[in-house]
Amino acid sequence: MRAINSILMRLAKRAEKLQPEHLVKSFVDVGPTYTLLSSTDNQVMFGRRGTGKTHFLAVLNNEIINRGIISVPIDMRLIGSTGGIFSDQNIPLSERATRLLSDTLCIVHEVILEYVFENNLENATEIAQLLNDFIEQATALSVVGISEEETGLSNQFTNSSAAKAGFSNKGISAGLSASEQTTSGDTAKNKITGKKTLRIHFGAITKLLNKIISKLPNKELWILIDEWSETPLDLQPYLAELLRRILYPISGITVKIAAIAHRCNFMEHDFETNASIGIELGSDTSSVIKLDEYMVFDNDSEAAKEFFKNLLHRHVIALDKNSICVQEAGLFINDVFSQTSSFDEFVRAVEGVPRDAINIISLAAQTALASKISIAHIRKSAQKWFQINKHAALNSRPAAVSLLDRIINEVIGLRKSRGFLISNDKSYELIDYLYDMRIIHVLKQGVSAQNAVGKKYTLYVLDYGCYVELMSSRNAPLGLIIESDDNDEFQYVEMPKSDYRSVKNSILDLEIVHGQSRLDLIISTEYLQLPNKQKTTTKSVEKPLDKNLLNAIPQNIGTLKITGTIYIPIILVALVLRKAKGFDTSCASDLTKVINDHIVININRPKIATNNMSRELRKDNILDLDWLSFQKNGRNPLFSLNDKWKKNWKLYFGKQAPKL
Repeated sequence: MRAINSILMRLAKRAEKLQPEHLVKSFVDVGPTYTLLSSTDNQVMFGRRGTGKTHFLAVLNNEIINRGIISVPIDMRLIGSTGGIFSDQNIPLSERATRLLSDTLCIVHEVILEYVFENNLENATEIAQLLNDFIEQATALSVVGISEEETGLSNQFTNSSAAKAGFSNKGISAGLSASEQTTSGDTAKNKITGKKTLRIHFGAITKLLNKIISKLPNKELWILIDEWSETPLDLQPYLAELLRRILYPISGITVKIAAIAHRCNFMEHDFETNASIGIELGSDTSSVIKLDEYMVFDNDSEAAKEFFKNLLHRHVIALDKNSICVQEAGLFINDVFSQTSSFDEFVRAVEGVPRDAINIISLAAQTALASKISIAHIRKSAQKWFQINKHAALNSRPAAVSLLDRIINEVIGLRKSRGFLISNDKSYELIDYLYDMRIIHVLKQGVSAQNAVGKKYTLYVLDYGCYVELMSSRNAPLGLIIESDDNDEFQYVEMPKSDYRSVKNSILDLEIVHGQSRLDLIISTEYLQLPNKQKTTTKSVEKPLDKNLLNAIPQNIGTLKITGTIYIPIILVALVLRKAKGFDTSCASDLTKVINDHIVININRPKIATNNMSRELRKDNILDLDWLSFQKNGRNPLFSLNDKWKKNWKLYFGKQAPKL
């Protein structure tokens, strides 16, 4: 096994499993995210599972502590009292929220107290006393119910007397006895019926917390709440309201919350009373950070490659104890992947999700073992990850499985595309669920239609795992948006700056008819209007390659030499493949790409680079070939086959040329 593959297999899949030092070393920022998150504003950070929310908060927590400021990280999965009271529907919402807030405040108390004594602050005693008062207020119980008082008066009188007489040998005896006893008293009894309930006095606890903050070294306190979406949905607005009342008014406190967009509810509005409870995003929180927006890399392939190059490199460097990994990220990628196209395929497969990237590369390393990671390894690992992690998780939602099957059949099966457009006028729970599970991804938001003024759409794309097994077959997705020209010839329109090569999209419109999902495809972009100031490019529809054609390519291609060079047979095969795909002319980069896509996986030959192909195509012995036609096109000359190519195919390879 290659040493670098061994490290890749050990990459941690979840940030909470790592030490702070490792998290800092392996951290890669996404756009302006960390800069925004580092401000002292109260913020909510949205992101699907696996987009790095926990990693961001962990790195921020480490930085805050290094600045001498107290930071309180809170994982909502681990917080709470016993007994399952937070999901007990028999307990009032207000009481459940108050108990959850109390547990949250207890964590704040513990962290501050630990910091005070570990750092031997001069005013530790004073702060400790305030913290004692604080925890008493945070856990104070009061009895709520009916109070009754019973009062009574009791008197008792006792009077007794007795006389007796008798004879004896000594004489006569006589006696008289009498007794009298009087008792009196009053009795009173108080009776209280009700139950003990936790009651937090907002004013008192906020005042105490304000005093505590003012006595801390930097007069600051950061509270970082992760996994907010694990709190029961009906409880979230109440907890948000309590946090807003207690923590938000204090100037020295900064609150950051990480949540999943479709699994949280920060505010609830009562239309009868016109009252609202909770946190109003954008008002009570100065800004909202959406990791999902930054993670959609389809619009900038170079940004995607740069991010995941650094992501893999830094994660490996953090684990590399024996200095196996090279220190330059570009050289590291060359050492891990068999060729550039393999890394491109990896970036395409992860769909902009860091957790998927870590898992896919780990599985690919297990498959590759002693060799570099190839396109075949990436595809096999992506399919495995999709089946065991994503698709298997849908079994609890049969309706989601049914909808996904409909979309795959309609989009990939019938149209050979991978995208669908949904109107923003209405939200669909199952679509949101598929999005949260990273089975579909947002490619474009705010797409408008000329025939529906003011109406906006969101363009979703299917996950790579939905169609990876089709990549080498004639059923593979072919294009982005299908458009017909004046002659009713179909072509695919590329979205601006989209560079996912053969992984492109078609457009789908989702309508709900009689309770069933009817998926109506838009086969023309005539009524679609892309954002202003962006250019569109068109690309002819690529035809799938026939398996018989691929089998007709000689097994020794790449080592076979004609007149002393391997490039003559390679160029001939590349032009034939391009013609079979529907392209009559090709530039050097087109020929390089088609060869690397379809030949390099199974054939052991020197890697073909675009600059090498360009250099060979400028040589006279190549340009003078009788089957090759050439036309000038600026810096990208175009090449094509003429009618003599079949004769030369038989001459070079000793068998009949394939039919196109």
